[in-house]
Amino acid sequence: MRPGSASLAIFLGVLLSCTSMPVPGSDPVVIEFGEFHATRSEIDERFNVAAHILAQRQGMSLAAQGPVIIAQLREQYLDKYATEVVLLREARRRQLEVSPLQVERALGELFSSEDEEAAFLAEVSPANDAAALLESVLRDEETVKLLTEVMLQEIRIPPGDVITLHHDVKEQLATPEEVCVRHIQIDSVETARNIVAALEAGASFAELATQHSTDASSAGNGGDLGCFERGNTGFRSAFERAAFLAEQGVIVGPVASRFGYHVLTVYEHRMPRAPTLNEAYATIERDLALEQLPARLQALVSDSGISVYPENYRATDQ
Repeated sequence: MRPGSASLAIFLGVLLSCTSMPVPGSDPVVIEFGEFHATRSEIDERFNVAAHILAQRQGMSLAAQGPVIIAQLREQYLDKYATEVVLLREARRRQLEVSPLQVERALGELFSSEDEEAAFLAEVSPANDAAALLESVLRDEETVKLLTEVMLQEIRIPPGDVITLHHDVKEQLATPEEVCVRHIQIDSVETARNIVAALEAGASFAELATQHSTDASSAGNGGDLGCFERGNTGFRSAFERAAFLAEQGVIVGPVASRFGYHVLTVYEHRMPRAPTLNEAYATIERDLALEQLPARLQALVSDSGISVYPENYRATDQ
């Protein structure tokens, strides 16, 4: 969980160097935090990059969004930006820094190629500093993630709370019933019956799958389909019914489906299992800490003394 991720995710950039107070009215100050001042144009520069990052991650075109959506995102961004200003200063106070490698990794997660990154930068801004601004926004993201993880580790959860929650949710945490299956898919029922007979006589399942299966995705792997879960509302197909009712290691078939006929064998059957307290302790403890983290972050912002002037941000020059 990442605080503030409900609508935009944490991607807010912060100007870490102080800027001089602008001439009143020309570029009004929107955020003041000690000696730090952020003007409308500075925040909008960051918003432009952050909004394009959001669009890139969600696989959508920002240009295709209407002005109402953009205006809503911009308004939401101001509060998130102000929060980031406070959190980044707290990170500096704690001497928390991210490495260039972490920033490079974040770039790699955002773009699949250098061409994709170049296209992104060209759309964001033709300015020479677009790449530097992008890296700055991503560095701030990674820094906030680091801070929130450190603060999360500082939260102490009473063992009794973990024990109580485990008792309440252990069935919900149970691993589902699964079967791991090999199959041979063929077009005719007669061929399927011949394959069953050959297997019962000792033929190699993997070899017959390679030679005869029409399922190209599994034939080269000895017919292995891997493991799959049982449907929550009953068997989803005749194939699933046969697989979950089969005895492990027994040859089953022919089983008809819309793909043809199947001969199958289950090589592992995993029954549902609720985790023990020891197995689930760390997960439950973290979940409980995550519930407390937003309030701690909000308290940090509330006690910071930061000033935000939304009226100076709304009146964008046309």
